Amino acid sequence: MATERPVRVHLLPDLVREEDLAGSISVVIDVLRATTTAVYALAAGCTDIRPCLEVEEARELANQMRAGRVVLAGERHGLPPAGFDAGNSPREFTPSLCRNSTVVLTTTNGTRAIHRAAAASRVLLAGFVNFSAVCEQLKHDQRPVHLICAGTDGEAALEDTLLAGAFVDFLCDTCEVSLNDSARLAWDCYEHHGRVLLGALEISRGGCHLKKLGLEEDIRIAAQIDRFHLIPELNRDPLRIEIGAVGIVNSHWTK
Repeated sequence: MATERPVRVHLLPDLVREEDLAGSISVVIDVLRATTTAVYALAAGCTDIRPCLEVEEARELANQMRAGRVVLAGERHGLPPAGFDAGNSPREFTPSLCRNSTVVLTTTNGTRAIHRAAAASRVLLAGFVNFSAVCEQLKHDQRPVHLICAGTDGEAALEDTLLAGAFVDFLCDTCEVSLNDSARLAWDCYEHHGRVLLGALEISRGGCHLKKLGLEEDIRIAAQIDRFHLIPELNRDPLRIEIGAVGIVNSHWTK
């Protein structure tokens, strides 16, 4: 009998202990919007993304790097802090803004999840927009899998849980797995909401907040499955996100 591969979903970053990530491949999920935005920024030509926990930390880092081309970006309560070059909307990250630049990024939930995941041996960033590309990496890298959802203000997020469940569904079809209860909950979420993806994102707490801010287009962008075939990957010293892999892949979305 084949050895079961551990697949763990964590509905919030605080629900995973850093020591449990050792030796694993971890996937950070913040559909609305940090991981979706990271994919867009790298696709638009930025060289790397520096994730920061706090607004002042991001400002200081950007100021230190002003000799090069730097984009200070991020959000609090969904909107860019004063003096930032860009917010956290994927559509802001165009080639004219991003090409050959470093993006210094701080967000309410996503960058915190990235920092928590950094204890893993390998860290990927995922959205629906690069779903199948991430699936390919999970298929070929046989380490235990941790799917870390950013959530929203300390609560589980429907859109992140749904995407985590789609990865669970893929892995269950690919190999023998051992699931935690959160993985089973996420899998159920995907089974119930995967066929109405855009609608699910629109009714989520994060989606409702974006609609109040007039940012409905961000929801539609985040729901575009397999728009890109690139994978943001976290590297260290300094902590930065770069393109880890890119290539044409078959779609693994089954809904």
